[in-house]
Amino acid sequence: MTIIYAAATAPVNSPGVSPVITLKQLWAGLELKARKPQLFLPVIDTCDVLEDDGQTVLREVKFKDGGGVGMAPVIGPKVQENITSIAPISDNAGSGVETFQSMGNASKVLNIVSSGMGGELLLTFTFEWEHKEIEEGSEEAVKKQNQYQQTAPRGVAGTISAIRQMVKDGKL
Repeated sequence: MTIIYAAATAPVNSPGVSPVITLKQLWAGLELKARKPQLFLPVIDTCDVLEDDGQTVLREVKFKDGGGVGMAPVIGPKVQENITSIAPISDNAGSGVETFQSMGNASKVLNIVSSGMGGELLLTFTFEWEHKEIEEGSEEAVKKQNQYQQTAPRGVAGTISAIRQMVKDGKL
């Protein structure tokens, strides 16, 4: 058994991009992603929110075709996740985090909002995928980590792109 890690960070507002996404809009997009991930991740078919107290969400996600190449390990056709949000404390706080914990295994994803040295808004996704079938340090573990690391930047970029489109459309 091994835990395979991957991570990626991207600037939310690259030079010349329009519209500029504010911290408030970015966080609203991430909150929507916790409740309606199929709007952001094409591999997700449906999402049922089972509990939602505003800070913690319990959801059941159904994946299309049981996941996908390079995607998270899928335990079955449906996966339950507990999502905890620690929102930015103000519109200029510059940070917040959402933790997605899979139920029934040690897999975990963090969506981290932060700011860089120049105050630029950054979005980081970290992934910890449990693989009971893969031996730690094995060639298969290295191959799987490389696969996940290649898909991680696309996940961040895709989320930012979806949020930017929602801002353009006046939905955030």
